[in-house]
Amino acid sequence: MSDTPPSTRARSGLPKWLKVTIITMLVLANIAVLGFIWLVQTGNSLFAEARTDEAVTGVLDPANNGARTFLVVGSDTREGLDNLENFGSFSGARGDVVMLVKVDSSGSAQMLSIPRDLWVSIPGHGENRINAAYAFGGPKLMVETVKQNLDVPINHYVEIDFVGFQALVDELGGINIDFPNAARDSKSGLDIPAGTTTLNGEEALAYARSRHYQENQNGSWQSVDANDIGRTGRQQEVMKAMLAELKSPSSIAEAGNLASAMSQHLTVDSNLANESIASMVWDFKGIITGSVDGMTLPTTGRTIGGASVLVAKEPEADEMLASFRAGTTTVSDTLTLEVLNGSSRNGAAGEMSEILQSHGFEVGSIGNAGSDTYERTTIVVPEGSENGERIVGALGFGVVEFGSVDNAYDAVVIVGSDA
Repeated sequence: MSDTPPSTRARSGLPKWLKVTIITMLVLANIAVLGFIWLVQTGNSLFAEARTDEAVTGVLDPANNGARTFLVVGSDTREGLDNLENFGSFSGARGDVVMLVKVDSSGSAQMLSIPRDLWVSIPGHGENRINAAYAFGGPKLMVETVKQNLDVPINHYVEIDFVGFQALVDELGGINIDFPNAARDSKSGLDIPAGTTTLNGEEALAYARSRHYQENQNGSWQSVDANDIGRTGRQQEVMKAMLAELKSPSSIAEAGNLASAMSQHLTVDSNLANESIASMVWDFKGIITGSVDGMTLPTTGRTIGGASVLVAKEPEADEMLASFRAGTTTVSDTLTLEVLNGSSRNGAAGEMSEILQSHGFEVGSIGNAGSDTYERTTIVVPEGSENGERIVGALGFGVVEFGSVDNAYDAVVIVGSDA
């Protein structure tokens, strides 16, 4: 008969897989609980100290069906910025970043970027770029303009300025962005080496604002997505990187500092300021571990009155807006794609196929692109086809090339190192 106490024998007899499972469940449960507490504490502190806008509340739509749509605006006011060399010093403010974010209780979220140069009708001010609405009439007119032109209900308004954005990124300890090549933008001050880089607040702002983006490819500087559409893709990349950092245990522990860093640079509608944060967080608790789909409104360039602007591209823009309103990323007129792995990472084509299918595209086959390594995700379409821009708009990144495509497919997606 063994001298070992029965209780000891029972503990040591647990299978290793069961021990691992129990420990994993406990760790995940604690992270989820801490995340919930972080959101409640941060939310209460943020909205208690943030500026509120009563006027914008009157033009917002009541929330229903457990989903809410936020109009998120990045104001380009220079007030409080230490370094004006790369941002200019003009007075006033405009809507430099315009983004719709839709969240629901299932934990899914959608970001729809609206290019700031989108040509729209501004109530009481005729036609102009959409970011001019903020300069003409502040948050209220901005909401009215987005609702009138895009026919999207808006339930809440959130605005953060340059200084608040920088402060939040710095409090997070920076955000990680992968650069397939060294990158620069002399206008925004961006100057980053190749590889995964932790950007501080000023660098993250320079990257998010870059409209003259260049990469050093094979020893020479090349313009890559150096336009308003490329810029919205970079903004979404920054938002996702920030969300990834906000979910980390270290960020949860620093909730108070994060709230203080943002509150004085944040403006919200009065309904959001007065709402029970605990109740709202419970509604959207799934977003702690949920996914985020990023889209950019399809547009095409045009010159109006001597100015270079963007106009909504139809029918793609209407289809994307209908999908956004419905809470899906599905679009009609499904494209059939061939997906090839042009990166050095195994499984990249399969992962991209899942992403494309979630956006409503059909994947006919997957494979390898050969021995060449692609730095940028490349969408190959037949000469004259506009399907490439539609795919780039859904993904939020990538470049379009005209070339030969098998008749069985509408386009070939070659996954690059940037995916």
